[in-house]
Amino acid sequence: MDEQLVRRHKGLGIASFIIALICVVLILLLFVVAGALTASGKATNEINMMIGFGLFFAWFVDVIGVALGIAGALDRSSKKVFPVLGMIFGIAILVISVALVLIGLAAKH
Repeated sequence: MDEQLVRRHKGLGIASFIIALICVVLILLLFVVAGALTASGKATNEINMMIGFGLFFAWFVDVIGVALGIAGALDRSSKKVFPVLGMIFGIAILVISVALVLIGLAAKH
C-alpha cells in the first residue's frame, strides 16, 4: 500500500499568522490613539514616548512573527498557507508602519 504524506498545519505557521494579526490591530490602535491625542492637543512628551515604545515593541513582536513564518514555510512536512499569510501580513505592516512614521517625522520638520 502507498502511504501518502498528509500535510497538516503546524504551530509555527499558525503562530506567525496570529502574531501578524495581533500586530496589525496593535499598530493600528497605536496610530489611532496617537492621532486622536495629537488632534485634541492632549499629547505630551511622556505619552508620545509610551506610544513610541509600544510601536517598537509591536515591531519587535512582528519581526518574531515573520521569522516564525519563514521557519514554518521551510518546514517540508506542513502546509504553507498560514506561514505565507503570516509573512505577507507581517512584512506589509512593518513596511507600511515604518513608512508612516518616516512620513510623520519628515512632515514635522
